[in-house]
Amino acid sequence: MSRAGLVRLDPNRLKVPVGYTEGMRVQGIIYLDEELEAFLEEGSVRQVANVATLPGIVKASLAMPDIHTGYGFAIGGVAAFDVNEGIISPGGVGYDIN
Repeated sequence: MSRAGLVRLDPNRLKVPVGYTEGMRVQGIIYLDEELEAFLEEGSVRQVANVATLPGIVKASLAMPDIHTGYGFAIGGVAAFDVNEGIISPGGVGYDIN
C-alpha cells in the first residue's frame, strides 16, 4: 500500500491529513506503531478519511491499533459528533449490535 499523504506523528500515531479525501472536515489519527503499519489496509485508511467528512464530527476521526476495513467505518474506528449538528452512525456502533 502506498503511504503517500500519511504523516507519522510519533512512534505510535499516523496522521491522515485534511485533504487526503475531498471534503474532510477534520484530520484522522490512527494509533498504530511502525511494526503494525505493515498490516495497514488502504481501504481502512480511506474509511478513516471518509468518516472525517461526516457532518458535525468533532476534533478527529480516530482508529485504534486493531484497524481493518469494515462497512463504512473502519473496524476499530472511533468518532464523536456534535449533539446539535452531528449524526448517529450505525456503522460506528457496529451493524451486528445496533
